[in-house]
Amino acid sequence: MFYELRIYDCLPGRLPALLRRFSDQTLAIWERHGIRQAGFFTTAIGENSNRLTYF
Repeated sequence: MFYELRIYDCLPGRLPALLRRFSDQTLAIWERHGIRQAGFFTTAIGENSNRLTYF
């Protein structure tokens, strides 16, 4: 099994919209193509608080 690490750094205030897009659109597209995510993570503190990381 292969895992792909992706890290997205959003502009301030844009992380909630990105999370909604993954929840409402992207995950359904992945499911149709047999792609399963291993996990989604956000950074709660520090300089990277606008970061989305997923496998």
